[in-house]
Amino acid sequence: MSESGSNATLQSRTQAFLREFFAKGEELVRELIEENDRLRVALAAGKPTPEPMMRSLGQLARQIEMLETECAELRKLVGSAQRESGGYRDRLDDLEREHYRLATMYVAGSQFHGAATLEDVLRTLTEILLNFVGVGRFTVMVVDEERQILFPLLREGGTVAEAEEVALPGDGGLALATAHGGPWRAGAPMGEGTGALMHLPLSSGTRLVGVVRIEKFLPQKQRFEEADFGLLELVSEHAGVGIETAWIRAHAREVPLQRAALERLVGS
Repeated sequence: MSESGSNATLQSRTQAFLREFFAKGEELVRELIEENDRLRVALAAGKPTPEPMMRSLGQLARQIEMLETECAELRKLVGSAQRESGGYRDRLDDLEREHYRLATMYVAGSQFHGAATLEDVLRTLTEILLNFVGVGRFTVMVVDEERQILFPLLREGGTVAEAEEVALPGDGGLALATAHGGPWRAGAPMGEGTGALMHLPLSSGTRLVGVVRIEKFLPQKQRFEEADFGLLELVSEHAGVGIETAWIRAHAREVPLQRAALERLVGS
């Protein structure tokens, strides 16, 4: 809000200055035309140019020179102001984008951290890909470790029934995306080549727990942007940990916290 107010003030001051500047120029032009007309009448009558008129013309010439000098100074001032304000504005835009990116990642990470169920994890994953990355169609495939397959668990922009199981390690882009044994990082293979925009592995450490097959952007989105990669890294790691944690929680026996048991866990 403060920036908008500042810009409005600067704009009004600029407009007022330009109005004053051009009004001064218009007044000078009118004086010059009037003096020129009087001079033309005097010359047509064969009269010598009166001394006051000569002084007036000299004064007008000096005024024109002053106005031209002021105009040149104005051009330099405006150019400098545009360069400086443009630089500050660009920097402010960069800072706002960075702030937004960091805030988005912080909130997304907090959502994953607070997810207690598999449903919570999938809801957070969907919100990030849909609302922040701009993916309109994707399928979340989860690992069945006994059968060594990926099976569809959630599909955005379609139905789960449309997707099929895939044997691990898969082939082509899918195999490349899951081969490195850890969360995806910018610069790593994106798993293209199978009709998908990307195969995003979901990992907990080196344990592969799933893959997101990113299939189509939203209509207003054309490609992955630089800011998207940080969010994709976050989803790859935190959604993977979230799925594993939700699985462990679902199968853990409820026991009270105990000092002796906790001390054994830390080797005390």
